[in-house]
Amino acid sequence: MPQITLSRSHVETLVAFCDAAKSETFFIAKDHGAYVGYSTGSKPEQQCLFYFKGCSPTADPDFNENARRGFGGDDFGERLSLAGLKEILGNAECKSVRITVTPRSIRLDGYA
Repeated sequence: MPQITLSRSHVETLVAFCDAAKSETFFIAKDHGAYVGYSTGSKPEQQCLFYFKGCSPTADPDFNENARRGFGGDDFGERLSLAGLKEILGNAECKSVRITVTPRSIRLDGYA
């Protein structure tokens, strides 16, 4: 079951990026790697992406195999409401957010 843990700072950055783009959603995707984020284009400055461990094309030589092993062979993209992240950030004690992906669900949990 793939998981990614983002620091509070990373989540704040993602929320601010989405707000600036006037988006009420962010996404989880598996295509060229596996990641959480949002983008407004293909240039690095138009993207706010956080890769699952072992699934970054720039950092992990086996990123494709790791993404396939964790998420299956098909590419996908799933949009999620930004409200869930904002609600978690509303708790001042929250230091990180864990996103867990299963075949049937995507769960967001805040941790102190």
